[in-house]
Amino acid sequence: MCGACGVKPDWAGPIVAGPLRRRDIARCLNALVSNVKVSEISRGWMVKKPTGASTPVQTLDELIQALIPQARHRSWEELEQALLNIPAPQRIEDGSSPWLSTDIQGDNPPEVLTKVKHLPAHMKLAAFALGAHTCAFEGAVTATFGEGQHLQAHPGHLSHP
Repeated sequence: MCGACGVKPDWAGPIVAGPLRRRDIARCLNALVSNVKVSEISRGWMVKKPTGASTPVQTLDELIQALIPQARHRSWEELEQALLNIPAPQRIEDGSSPWLSTDIQGDNPPEVLTKVKHLPAHMKLAAFALGAHTCAFEGAVTATFGEGQHLQAHPGHLSHP
């Protein structure tokens, strides 16, 4: 995917692709932000402000960047508590979504969002990406999304291939 067709490459594409996953991510992030509404659209999301202004985004990174100013949670603990109140989707995920191979750098960075086991990986990934930009922390943190599925974040930066 070079972008020549108008579709931007998304490192998280294999994890967040599809209308049902995009809808889940929109529902999850709507619970974590204020003053905007996220909705799924073909090949991405729409971020709507109270003024009526709408911004289409195609990638997870673009979506998170659009939501950073609207995030309600400034600590991993607050974010985790909010995620525990979000119901899981009614359908059953088969857990076969492709995952990116990543190496955890450093000496066992602390793991965050450990209590969030009921949400599928794509929803937890969206919340972790938002937290990487909005939660106060130093050094690195990791999150687990499933068996062998881990990512690491540094303040303001989600580490991905």
